[in-house]
Amino acid sequence: MPLKLKLAAHERLIVNGAVMVNGGCRTTLVIGNFAHIMREKDVLQEQDANTPTRRLYFILQTMLMQPPPSEAVTASYRLAHTQLTAAYERPENLMILTEVEQMVGLGDYYKAMMKLQPLIAYEAQLLNVPPQEWRRASQRDPETARSPSGPQPNSVPARFPTSARAPNTGGSAAFAVAAQ
Repeated sequence: MPLKLKLAAHERLIVNGAVMVNGGCRTTLVIGNFAHIMREKDVLQEQDANTPTRRLYFILQTMLMQPPPSEAVTASYRLAHTQLTAAYERPENLMILTEVEQMVGLGDYYKAMMKLQPLIAYEAQLLNVPPQEWRRASQRDPETARSPSGPQPNSVPARFPTSARAPNTGGSAAFAVAAQ
């Protein structure tokens, strides 16, 4: 079944690791086969990967943006996932992590990332941190938002990564904080 994407003017997306920018009009794309696709609104910046579950999301994002994932990124994923599985106790949270593992096993990193969003929201409540805002960079970035014409079509703002690397997931103390 094809994937249908409706893109806003100047919206960015990543297809198999390549950053693409829509032109000045709304566009509908139909993707006829499997590809690693991530929309701008789903991108988590490295500096925002400041909780254990967000770090796992960021690692999955790295796996999606740079297919196939390197052994180092895969090892970071395994460590982060194992630590989160040990930290969470609620069955519904553990079920989400099990589903994430299944999606990763199938190579569907985007679905794995989407499965983590409710867990990220729950974790934000537990840790008393602001919730993650899932929206376009132009809506987050005051400079881009002030521009009457929006972002320039041939530019990629610094807030939209052209490459990613796995964050440092060392130390299990941070993962224990998210336990419940």
